[in-house]
Amino acid sequence: MPMGLLGPKPQENGGAMVHADLRRLSQPLAAMDRSQVQLALAIADDPLVRSLLTGCTPALARPQQLGQVRLTVGIPTSVGIMIDGVVEYEQIWCALTPEIPPEVAASEQRQLPALDRCRGPLQTLGWRINLADAIALLSHGGFDEGAIERILHLPWDGWHRSWWYPLSAQGQRALPFQRWFRSRSYGDGTYTLQYRDHYAQDAPPYFRGVWQRLTVTIAQSQETFGETLMRIRAAQDHLQNERALLLCDRLSPLEEEGFMRQGISLYKLQAASS
Repeated sequence: MPMGLLGPKPQENGGAMVHADLRRLSQPLAAMDRSQVQLALAIADDPLVRSLLTGCTPALARPQQLGQVRLTVGIPTSVGIMIDGVVEYEQIWCALTPEIPPEVAASEQRQLPALDRCRGPLQTLGWRINLADAIALLSHGGFDEGAIERILHLPWDGWHRSWWYPLSAQGQRALPFQRWFRSRSYGDGTYTLQYRDHYAQDAPPYFRGVWQRLTVTIAQSQETFGETLMRIRAAQDHLQNERALLLCDRLSPLEEEGFMRQGISLYKLQAASS
């Protein structure tokens, strides 16, 4: 397989970008049209979308556990309610490490139980997929070009071993585990990718992460607490989703507590100082 397997790296966009934090707007949200805020979201860059998830109260995700993110705005529903926005994001639970973890050496020196003493079932990452998809899956897992080439060119009985860290619900690293990969190539140009985890005690729950989805609602100055809450609940009901984010600029302490007690995270906006 030739070098440059992954293709050229995308060029950075040299054009103007929306500021990566919606907290500082040119005017108060109360004086803005709802569509203006939606437009700011529609053209938002990746850091801005991530700031919605990590900068809200309570935070919906930790920076180290955020993978891919995408945001869609202005979603109509069958009951005539417009959902201001929906954020989909990958919450990472397992991360590849390029180096042998220090816990491995410590385990060997202290004669502790091996970190890879338990073996999980064989998992299929991709079944009879084309080359581009195989590269994309392995690249998404964190492998560099050299490792991808080695995995795709393994002999029939060969395995590629790598060390991974599981992440706790608080975003902290747990005991590392070893993940063995193997590949099968076929005459039609397709590949099957499989792996097996070797771990100390608790089996890793995912290959890399799991996708989450949440509704985004823009507060309106003329709405009461109850009206805003009803709009949020309608959006959640349409998407069959429990997570919700409210963009707001002025709430009383009682309203803030009320929304958060209802499981709704708040992202406060404010006017930029002159």
